[in-house]
Amino acid sequence: MIPIRAEETLKTIENVLKRRRDTSRILKEREKQMLSGEDYQRMEVDLNKKQFLQPLDSDNTKANIYYIRQKFIRYCDHRPRLGHWRTAILEQNCNKGRMMSFLHWICETYLAKKRKKGKRKSVNQYWRDFKMLYRRINGAFVDANDSNEVVKYINGTLKVRFELDTTSKSKPVAGPDDLLLLLVQHWARDEHVFPTEDDRHDVATILLFQSYTGGRPAEFIHSSKGKASEDPLGEAEETIEHRRPGERGDTHDDKGADADDGLEYDDDSDAGGGGGPEYDDDIIFDSDDDETADEDGQSAGRDSGYSSDGTDVVMTQDTDDCYPVAVDGAGRPVRQNSDAGELTESGEAIRKCKALCYEDICLWIVKNPKKGERDLLAMEVHLRHHKGVDNKPKPTTFLFRENPLPILCPISHILTRAIRDDAIFVDGYTSAEPFFATNLGAQRMRAMKVHWKPEWLKRPVFRRSVRTVTWVKSKTEPMTYATYCSYIDRLGKDTGFEDKLTTYCFRRGTANAIDGVASDAVRDQVMRHDPFTGVFNGAYINHTVRFNVQDAFLESEISDDGLTRAFTHMSIRCNPGAPKEVPNGVMERLFAADPEVADLERRFKALTTAIKWDYKFIKRAPKKKRKEHEDLRKQLTNAKKSLRTEIEEAYRKDYFFQIHNEMMKRQLQRHLDKTTVEEDAEDAKDVEPIVEHQLEERTRLQQVLCDLSKDLSPQAIVARKVTGINLMIALASRQEFQTRKPRSAPASKDLVKRGSPAPAPAPFPPPDEFPIVCKKTQCIICMGNERLSYIERTRAFNRVSHMWDHVEVVHLRYVPAEQRIICYHPICKAAGLVLNNVMHFKNHVATVHKIDLRPKVFPY
Repeated sequence: MIPIRAEETLKTIENVLKRRRDTSRILKEREKQMLSGEDYQRMEVDLNKKQFLQPLDSDNTKANIYYIRQKFIRYCDHRPRLGHWRTAILEQNCNKGRMMSFLHWICETYLAKKRKKGKRKSVNQYWRDFKMLYRRINGAFVDANDSNEVVKYINGTLKVRFELDTTSKSKPVAGPDDLLLLLVQHWARDEHVFPTEDDRHDVATILLFQSYTGGRPAEFIHSSKGKASEDPLGEAEETIEHRRPGERGDTHDDKGADADDGLEYDDDSDAGGGGGPEYDDDIIFDSDDDETADEDGQSAGRDSGYSSDGTDVVMTQDTDDCYPVAVDGAGRPVRQNSDAGELTESGEAIRKCKALCYEDICLWIVKNPKKGERDLLAMEVHLRHHKGVDNKPKPTTFLFRENPLPILCPISHILTRAIRDDAIFVDGYTSAEPFFATNLGAQRMRAMKVHWKPEWLKRPVFRRSVRTVTWVKSKTEPMTYATYCSYIDRLGKDTGFEDKLTTYCFRRGTANAIDGVASDAVRDQVMRHDPFTGVFNGAYINHTVRFNVQDAFLESEISDDGLTRAFTHMSIRCNPGAPKEVPNGVMERLFAADPEVADLERRFKALTTAIKWDYKFIKRAPKKKRKEHEDLRKQLTNAKKSLRTEIEEAYRKDYFFQIHNEMMKRQLQRHLDKTTVEEDAEDAKDVEPIVEHQLEERTRLQQVLCDLSKDLSPQAIVARKVTGINLMIALASRQEFQTRKPRSAPASKDLVKRGSPAPAPAPFPPPDEFPIVCKKTQCIICMGNERLSYIERTRAFNRVSHMWDHVEVVHLRYVPAEQRIICYHPICKAAGLVLNNVMHFKNHVATVHKIDLRPKVFPY
């Protein structure tokens, strides 16, 4: 028996007594607040007066009600005689003609103005959302006969009048080969820059979890609808307006009204339901998938850092979500207390977000049933935030095992995240070696559980990167849905998939992999579906038949030639040479040739010139002028983005069409040409170029992760896994910067190395290697950023003005002028030098380090 320290046991007992005392106190306070008989009589009268109780809707349902309300407000503004929208939707006023005309207005205002056909499914969803709004205002359902007539109007008149598309989009299914292609691209070939390398690790981990569990992204990361889910009926908004006499009570945010204009509800889309309680008796379509958010709800972003010519680029796909955080005197982010303001009556912490947290993960070290072999690692992951959890909870626990390949091992990835976060309760587990060197048999134990520190239990595992002077990983804020989806979309394009890669490709892949292998009950449990509903067959089944029907019909032996498996997944249509984007030179010519973009560009330049002529700076112009300038800039940006998206889609589609024609021509020439053997020999000599990474840790890690050999001894497999985990930990503490230098170069050796594991990276250079007096074009803040490589820390810009732009835009943009700030030079940083404010910091840098930073021209 292993002795337990009496002090720890005594603390546990004292905590139990303390909780009992707190609970008793709370119960006594509740007893004092109990209602009397008269109170219940008044409650009964009040409840009888209420004809309709608002249901507890999910965030998705609230958001859809909010957006359809905004559209109905604009429709009422278009028809002034209807009056206020609440009056227009009342049961006695809102007849079937008004409902039909409203849907006609939606088609004419939103769908008909697009450059592609609208979907009938979108109109069906708008109708479904309007019925929910109608019921919450009137407390009654839409008349059944009127509802049927509206459905016929959609399927008949509107379908013909606006040529609504009734076909479904393709539903690609990702398989194991697709996952491996994506992960190799992600770790070894991806040239994009993440805010922190922690984000690169998190994206790979979520990919593995999605593939092995079939979970939706919202089960692992935060999916928020923002203000749309806070006040769907606009009650708080109208209350504020009533307090402002002289202003309209039905004002609305145009931006909010159009926030869902790009949505197109497809066959497997259930964005309108969102898992919320719905009692409509004429559901138009069955679904369980909310792919709309994956494909259309993404936020476009930009990479960050500075380029080789000194031009700064705003950082990352998560640009819109970045925000400043407080820092202490040493420049470190202030610890974000996840428990502050989020406690129960008994003082226990409350989860602040619906995302995978550490308390949902249970890591085990288990005694190997085979004698003489090492202990094994296992992991339980408890998924609770599935679709419809508020009404039909279906918590599901998945068991994960070790995989010999580190790139496919979810335990290795979670172990890396836990060590990186310092979340392990027992001190000393700062590397991977102790987890693979246990001997439970000597202690007569069958299993050992790895506990997390109490302060980490309620914190999300996958968190966003936030911006201080540099990028850091938040301790409490979860990664957002839109950020993750943008990363996945970018990864699919970079890998060369012809089909659009969405998060639901993995969910469909999991469902189809289980189907036929496990029972229907197990499949429904994994997918969190209600039994006997047919959701899998209606929304998830692979459109390509996964069976050799030809051989079956011919009553011959069913051949297993691999074609069925290949054609039911995405990788057969993958071409790494597919263009990721249209060249900038081509796009500039296309922008100039497009009448809409050219007109907006002309107007924007004219307005900018006029404002600068009158006020010298945009920020000095009056508020009205600044708003006009900003609105025109947004219109120009949106027009360019729309055109770029349309061009890039056609550009990639044309490539996949042309590449097969070229291949056929070459094969025909190969058949006719006598020099085939020589040409093939030359082609065999071509070696795939590898990407030259900025960070040595990533170069070493790709050699380990891309080693896909399995014919190794157990000791070699463990050594490779330990090295991979340690290198992932080391890489997560570093940061890359975006440059315009080509990062691909011919390689003299294969990308995948099968030799011994790579050694640990070299330690960070000591502070005394950085001279106290610097070059006038160096960035003093990058010099102290230990996440960067030594070359990036010491690099100099081509011009002082480029360095000024970099410091102001990348580093000081989110720092308040009066905030205390440290000097980031390694020597000053090691000494703990703290400056009173930003100007004090600039004066110190100019005086001591001889780097002049840009003075503030005028107050912002």
